[in-house]
Amino acid sequence: MLSIERADVQDASAITEIKIAAYNQEVNTYLGRNGGPPGYDSIESQIFIIKNFISYKIILDSHIIGGFFLITIDKETMRFEDFVINPIYQGKGYGYRTMELIEENYRDILVWQLSTPVFSKVNQYLYEKFGYTEVSRDDNEIEYIKRIVT
Repeated sequence: MLSIERADVQDASAITEIKIAAYNQEVNTYLGRNGGPPGYDSIESQIFIIKNFISYKIILDSHIIGGFFLITIDKETMRFEDFVINPIYQGKGYGYRTMELIEENYRDILVWQLSTPVFSKVNQYLYEKFGYTEVSRDDNEIEYIKRIVT
């Protein structure tokens, strides 16, 4: 069974390992090199995220398979950041289900924001399938928004 739980400092190492694997695979697939956002490969960076943001781990049958964090913009708007799933679990619907769980846990949030690299076609497909709409784009990133209709 898939679930999301608040991450704590003891989860930082496991989440960092997943971030390294996920970002390196994605960047290598599209750009032919390893890489990710600043700090993606740093346990200290993950500890900072856990301590300063609404940080979650994604759990499948008691194993951490991913993570993400949320940033509150205002009482009805939330930003979804750093969403990663271990590459061995990708393509199985866990990303979509995670997004459902987030919305179920934050029913008072009516506007969701996120961004993804221009090269990340798989992420774009997931976000658009889940109802996000592209609102802007530059050479590097695509910004998405989803408005919940009540």
